[in-house]
Amino acid sequence: MHYKRLATAGVAALACAIGTGAACAQSSTSVTLYGLVDTGIEFLNHAGANGSGSVYRMSPGNVTGSRWGLRGKEDLGGGLSAVFVLESGFNSDTGTSGQGGRLFGRQGYVGLQNPWGLISLGRQINTLYDLFVPLDPVRYTSYGLLAQDAQFANRADNAIKYTGNFGNLTITGMYSAGYDATVVNGSEVPGNPRIGQEIGAGTSYTVGKLGMVLAYDQRRGTSAASSEMIERRYATGLLWTDGPFTATAGYRFLQGTIATPSLRAHLYWIGGSYNFTPAFVVRAGVYRTDRRDSPNDAMSYAMAMAYTLSKRTDLYLNASFMDNKGASTLGVVNGGTVAPGVNQTGVVAGIRHIF
Repeated sequence: MHYKRLATAGVAALACAIGTGAACAQSSTSVTLYGLVDTGIEFLNHAGANGSGSVYRMSPGNVTGSRWGLRGKEDLGGGLSAVFVLESGFNSDTGTSGQGGRLFGRQGYVGLQNPWGLISLGRQINTLYDLFVPLDPVRYTSYGLLAQDAQFANRADNAIKYTGNFGNLTITGMYSAGYDATVVNGSEVPGNPRIGQEIGAGTSYTVGKLGMVLAYDQRRGTSAASSEMIERRYATGLLWTDGPFTATAGYRFLQGTIATPSLRAHLYWIGGSYNFTPAFVVRAGVYRTDRRDSPNDAMSYAMAMAYTLSKRTDLYLNASFMDNKGASTLGVVNGGTVAPGVNQTGVVAGIRHIF
């Protein structure tokens, strides 16, 4: 992503005005403005409440969510830096804020960083998000892994997080005292620290052309009544890269949900990508959800093509088919649903610009 410097000298001068001269002489501060806009035209069939009817619509965030943000860093000396990120998601088709209307709904944190890692406090992406973007064959487009399990790209309010990068090894862990503060009494409730609690941890390791990921995520309900209801995810995956070709495979076991604690579900996926030219890439993946002791399974097939016009602008074409069995209600779009047992096809073409 391309970043632009924003009045670095002015920020430093302001810091000096409110701080000490010695501190200003030793510190180096930078603030950058960044963002992207992603908008397309989408076709979905079986989009009505009863499974009938098709829709043509303008659709935002088909490859990556539209956003703008501020990112800052101050050198504190001795290898230690203070950092912050304020990132706002928005729907480019309507101009409304994303993530439930939050101002900085994608991320909003501050922390300290040194060669041993980053410790950050605030609203942050979960550890599954950190680790599994490269493991999704279509790289977290709206038609890929997230259509099967949106938790792979969720965020948590009130979170403390550690991320350490040590050569080929990455280690990350997160604790949230309430992952959804928009719910009344859904987090940081006196006398009941388990309400809305989330814990995540994971690691990735690369050996030559092979990358490996292992992760765990646990969430509790956002009310006193559901705080003992726990959903647990155990996930792993492999990534093979050889020149213009990549292959990925992954597995997730879901042990219960807040609404259905007895649920057990396996999710498998496999796919890959090929760069035909430096400007043109094709990605494809197959995903299957298998619910234990239930006929409500689902399989989806996704493809994503992108053509780069410049370092900051690309065109894309994505397509997916969701095959629902039994009473499964998964739609092709991340977070979308259809009538029980109804299949769905989606196609979207659009443009993305990074600034």
